[in-house]
Amino acid sequence: MTLTSSGQIKISEINTEFGRTSTTTNSSLEDLSDGTVATINTANASADRPDGAAPHAMSEFYSYNHNAGVSWGSWSAGQWNVDGNQGSADEYLARSITFSGADNTNIDIYFSVNSGITRGNLYVGMSTSSTPSNASATNQVYVGSGNFGASFPINGSGTLYLKFKYDKNNGIDETSNRSIYVRQTGTDSAGLTMVVSTLIP
Repeated sequence: MTLTSSGQIKISEINTEFGRTSTTTNSSLEDLSDGTVATINTANASADRPDGAAPHAMSEFYSYNHNAGVSWGSWSAGQWNVDGNQGSADEYLARSITFSGADNTNIDIYFSVNSGITRGNLYVGMSTSSTPSNASATNQVYVGSGNFGASFPINGSGTLYLKFKYDKNNGIDETSNRSIYVRQTGTDSAGLTMVVSTLIP
């Protein structure tokens, strides 16, 4: 439950927000504000959480939600189709996804296989300011199936820009369908579908 955005806030209400009983004693505003009682949830926007520095004010708890977490928007575009011959040029894809309530911890990117057997290698470059270059995708991290292959911290609200690179396997046909996900603290985005249909030349 989110605390009120204006007006009066009581210490008992802050205690309740932290999951403590409203009658908990010995709760000073300082201890509530600086993380002594409970770690402040940084998934809240900076304006919606105490800054931890004196002087402390009740108003710093306006709109604070101790259980806040990331929420994901929709992918900027739909399905990624990879076809052609195995061993031909790498394929790149730019996509973005909006987020809010991020808590300044790493996001992870991974995929699940819906059908077929994946043969090539998937890499990704990430930024919160603009679409990464192809070189960034090449030099960034491998994305695995069921394994968290990419880490990058995001905080608050914004847009995550990604450049994927698919390195086709040389010498093996591939027909596969996978879903690519972004995750922070256990919350996944919708899946981005990637369909690969490549043949030995």
